[in-house]
Amino acid sequence: MKYYFLVTYLPEIQRDDKKVKLRFADLLAEREYMAPEDWRQIELVLLNRDFLLLEKLLAGKEANVEHSVYDMEFWKEQVKAPKEVPEYLEVFLQTIVEEGSFGPDQVNLLHEIYYDHAIQTSSNPFLKEYLAFEKLLRNVLAAIRARRKGLPPADHVLGEGEIVEQLGRSSAEDFGLSQDIPWIERLIEAKDPLQLEDTIEQILWDYLDEQTTQVYFDFEVILAYLLKLQLLEKRLALSEERGMEIVRHLEGV
Repeated sequence: MKYYFLVTYLPEIQRDDKKVKLRFADLLAEREYMAPEDWRQIELVLLNRDFLLLEKLLAGKEANVEHSVYDMEFWKEQVKAPKEVPEYLEVFLQTIVEEGSFGPDQVNLLHEIYYDHAIQTSSNPFLKEYLAFEKLLRNVLAAIRARRKGLPPADHVLGEGEIVEQLGRSSAEDFGLSQDIPWIERLIEAKDPLQLEDTIEQILWDYLDEQTTQVYFDFEVILAYLLKLQLLEKRLALSEERGMEIVRHLEGV
């Protein structure tokens, strides 16, 4: 399905924008103009927010996540007793409830469940490839962070495959992957947390740009725009939060 009107209606978006012209919620509000199968792909993107919400609840942290597929009350009930949980999460949640423990290993497994489910469920090749790329990026980050903490990277990467094995066993600074993953060196060089966040966003943004150069009014344009909005709003929210922290510090709050 072509989205001539909706694509034309979307304002231009840049990674360094200081404010959004069209909010994430505004684009979601256009659901009635999207084909049902295309909307199902968007729900797979939104499902990542459910997993973030679930992670926070299981860790006993304050949870405030908007635009999830299921609401917070639903997940609060499932954390207590997983009776209506989606099938792909049933065993995981039941185990957590029975064992009463939730640590880094369980967080990794939770994210692996999301990526595996979303990639296998998606009918859109563009989304499948994006999620696989995001999973790869997460694995590279996990390996770099583990190494910096003196921990075995093999214990912190998701899934299987040649690259996962390489991240787990290589002692090379770039894990021997700079030829296959050109952006890995940029992540390794980003020592400061703010610099690292900026680098991650740039890598994802560049990927979305590269994958949509030859599409104009297809659903992939809408999907890429939504993913970019998600990145942009996250950065702006973090910037506002940091600004408030500085104010509170200066005021002695």
